[in-house]
Amino acid sequence: MADLKYLEPTELLEKIYATLCSEYEDAQHYKNEQDQSEIEVTKKRLTKKIFNEFVVDEEYFLTMDSDVFNERYHLYEDDFLRLIKQCSENRVEYDTFVQIIDDLIASAKFRLHAFEQLTEEIQKIQEVEETEEETVEEAEDEEE
Repeated sequence: MADLKYLEPTELLEKIYATLCSEYEDAQHYKNEQDQSEIEVTKKRLTKKIFNEFVVDEEYFLTMDSDVFNERYHLYEDDFLRLIKQCSENRVEYDTFVQIIDDLIASAKFRLHAFEQLTEEIQKIQEVEETEEETVEEAEDEEE
């Protein structure tokens, strides 16, 4: 298994991924329009199931609080779906697939950390400004 930092793969994730890869392979053998249409629906549904099966910080994307998901991963949703599609369509090995997804999650985590740092810095600046204002006010009161 790949050395992952953030993604916590489940057995079901691996099985769904294998099934999706199989659907892409099957699509090459069916020429009937109805079959192709059904396979396309199946591929879209399995892609979404894989996305919902991602577990980060012991929380499934599917059950994650919507505010938390929006803050951390929503910006990357299209990228996740694109990676799932391209990996499964090209039959990328499962271990490589989860490493690629883990790298995208890392990007989301770094982005979140950067904004947390910014918020902390803004708070520090505001505290310093408030302290300086209080000092100026105290000095003015003493002069009166």
